[in-house]
Amino acid sequence: MKLLPKSLAGSFILLVLSFKLVSATEGTFELRSTDKNNYKCFAASLQMQDLNYKIIFSCRNIVFPVDETIYSYILWANPEGGGNAFKIGPISLGRGEYKVKPAFTSLFITAEQNPNVKNPAGKVVMKGSIKPITFLEKEITSGEESNENVGAASPTPTPQTQKPSIRDRILSGLKRAGLATGLALVTILGLVFVLTRPK
Repeated sequence: MKLLPKSLAGSFILLVLSFKLVSATEGTFELRSTDKNNYKCFAASLQMQDLNYKIIFSCRNIVFPVDETIYSYILWANPEGGGNAFKIGPISLGRGEYKVKPAFTSLFITAEQNPNVKNPAGKVVMKGSIKPITFLEKEITSGEESNENVGAASPTPTPQTQKPSIRDRILSGLKRAGLATGLALVTILGLVFVLTRPK
């Protein structure tokens, strides 16, 4: 019996610690140029149900080819626990997505002569560190608005009903009177027809 509360407490601690580790690579990255060039990429990473991280990215202002001998930009990640960077893949024409297993804390892009390199060998042209997705981490209670949304959304305007003009009211009255007159005339003609009909 005494073993059960200790094992529950131990399981809870492991669950909390694993949650913190799992969410470490979920976030966004702004990769900025390391030199005077205006290269930039945006990337987002989320952990999927298969426990792999899906990375999507989009780059701007990159030049293809880099120069006469360098044709490839390669995306790399620095593992969360430290150690050597691992290759994610080429950025092709600046847009794409990849799935990776290990957790990581930062991304960088190198310009490589050989697209099949196993380790970064070329010049680092862009780099960026993870930024947490605060929306997913912040606890929002009912009735509480997040700071980002205050003032962002404008209320839907209510339509204003306009009073009809005098001309519109007169025309509406004439239409109603005309309809009533028409119905009365049809009724009278019907009665005349019925009463004057030979028996």
